[in-house]
Amino acid sequence: MLKRVFSFFLFLVIFTLSIGQAWADAWEVFDLTKVEQGIVGINYPSHNKTKVMIQKDGITYYYDVNSNIDTFPLQLGSGSYQLALLENIEGNKYAVKRSMSTQVNLKDDKISFLQSASPVYWHKDSDTAKLAAKLTENLDTDEKKAYAIYDFIVKNIKYDKNKTSGLETDYIPVVDEILLLGRGICYDYAALYAAMLRSLGIPAKLVKGYKNDIEAYHAWNEVYLEEHGWVTIDTTYDAVMLENGTSPSFYKNINEYTKVREY
Repeated sequence: MLKRVFSFFLFLVIFTLSIGQAWADAWEVFDLTKVEQGIVGINYPSHNKTKVMIQKDGITYYYDVNSNIDTFPLQLGSGSYQLALLENIEGNKYAVKRSMSTQVNLKDDKISFLQSASPVYWHKDSDTAKLAAKLTENLDTDEKKAYAIYDFIVKNIKYDKNKTSGLETDYIPVVDEILLLGRGICYDYAALYAAMLRSLGIPAKLVKGYKNDIEAYHAWNEVYLEEHGWVTIDTTYDAVMLENGTSPSFYKNINEYTKVREY
């Protein structure tokens, strides 16, 4: 049903700066003013492609930097993080330009799943946030709100079978565009749903990995509801089921999914 879009990008990291030099200038590059909100900012003008490494307890995430000023999640909870900025020097070779470690103390481990950060970008004045507010204005629980937005997405966003052709590996969904076009791939569905829920103050993860009856790499959501804790919701899967005449279930069995990454 879904083609593989998100490949694991292998690249070579070359340490070209001394640790002292990299650390000395790191404070000018890494914006730590919102680490208690579960995000870190980057400010690094460059004509070359750049990446950010975020590492904690042996778990490493790499992100493409899509602008001079970008934001990334600290979704691995409280603790000591290693941060590094990598700049492309040729082919698939990247040099460490800045690096530092920082202690992160989150008042709530769910807080990073409320923010606008890669790959779930949104802002309060966006069409996405305005629609989320409109769809839920008369609802009194997070569960009802989550269902109302889910119901809208699965009925109004169509799966785009042609979009994967030629899609760049650094593709990031623009949720207002997905909403306007009314179609997308699993990554788009998951980003849109997460953005709409986060705009309402409902913690939502964008998850990548595998579903037991889908061969390709897949994307879905986990949503935190006070009534149930973290629940698994798959708007892409259900939109396709609905289009094919099958009534889907709102909640999914977590045992049918294998998580690789969460954002």
